[in-house]
Amino acid sequence: MQPKVIFFDLGGVVCRFHPERRLAALGAACGITPEQVESGLYTSGLISRWDLGLDSPSEIYRTIHERLGFQGSIRALQEIWCRAFEPDLEVLTLADTVRPLRTALLTDNDPLLLEAFPDLFPQVASRFDALLFSCRLGATKPASAVFTQALDMMGVAPAEAVFIDDRAANVAAARGLGITAIHFRDPLGLGAALDALLPR
Repeated sequence: MQPKVIFFDLGGVVCRFHPERRLAALGAACGITPEQVESGLYTSGLISRWDLGLDSPSEIYRTIHERLGFQGSIRALQEIWCRAFEPDLEVLTLADTVRPLRTALLTDNDPLLLEAFPDLFPQVASRFDALLFSCRLGATKPASAVFTQALDMMGVAPAEAVFIDDRAANVAAARGLGITAIHFRDPLGLGAALDALLPR
């Protein structure tokens, strides 16, 4: 069956993911070490909570202000938050080449990033028909609910979708639901996989 939608992961596929940049910038803004930021947000489980959409952007901001001593604006925090992502222009070009098929980002991420993403990464957001963040779906990959909700939101059956992710567990979960899944390793390999899947 000819695919109708291609789902791209964000961090590790569409963008290179550099969490250390976020940790360093937030630590510098708060006067603490990157390790203290990591412990306060990641090890504590807050990031996992936020990826599930259990707090709003303003609640996330308040928590970081109270726990880490961040004094900047919520916009300044969003700009720091986004430093973890570096758009991969080769992958974005590949996303352009699959048109007229619809495309969507399918990512485990929080509402603080989602709110800022279209403004701070317009060159990424504008290329996709939908931004499907786990904080809106209420689950994170590789849970089957992520994929079934994404399919429902795009109005397609599993056999009509392609999913691209850099994590083997997520790829396996998608395949288990009947979705064609590509394990991303580099743009060259992705281009070859798309060419084989979508002959033009």
